[in-house]
Amino acid sequence: MNDLHQDRLSPREGLDDVRDGELATRRRVLKGIIRVSYGAFALAFALPALAIKTLSLEEKVVAAGDALVYATGDRTGQPVNIADIGSGDGIQVFPNGKADNPNNLVELVRLSDADAIESFVAYSAICTHLGCTVNARLEGDGHIMCPCHGSVFDPANGAAVVNGPAGRPLPALPIRLETDGTLAVAGDFDGPVGPQ
Repeated sequence: MNDLHQDRLSPREGLDDVRDGELATRRRVLKGIIRVSYGAFALAFALPALAIKTLSLEEKVVAAGDALVYATGDRTGQPVNIADIGSGDGIQVFPNGKADNPNNLVELVRLSDADAIESFVAYSAICTHLGCTVNARLEGDGHIMCPCHGSVFDPANGAAVVNGPAGRPLPALPIRLETDGTLAVAGDFDGPVGPQ
């Protein structure tokens, strides 16, 4: 009878086994929570590092040799040909392949009918006051106007400020005429783009 009695568990012993099982389950759950916490902690440091890396990627900037392409309209991305721009017209263009940087937007103006590079001027299309984009179309008097605060620039006079709060002219961009009649960048902007 002693052998039979030893095979049976006392209620106390059975309760201890249940408690041991619950304790093991709790330990597994706690270990899982700790692992998830470590992962979240690592992610909290990784995301800002990735954001900083993204911000530090090299921006594509205007460079000599870049073909100028239409920035808007049904010709977006196509090369600009001087035959398509009338005297007194202004259009906005980007250096080819560099439209992802808004500071590359260029205001291109044809000052006269002559088919020579001297008939064209190019300036940053970013206002030097607060960084708004100037109007593509010239005003009735042939000036470039910023719609945000009314700054007015004279394209025939180095984009000098004619009126408004802007404190300096739009930076000029040297351009060149290619043999096929298209336009390309010939150098860097002569000053910082946008407000300074």
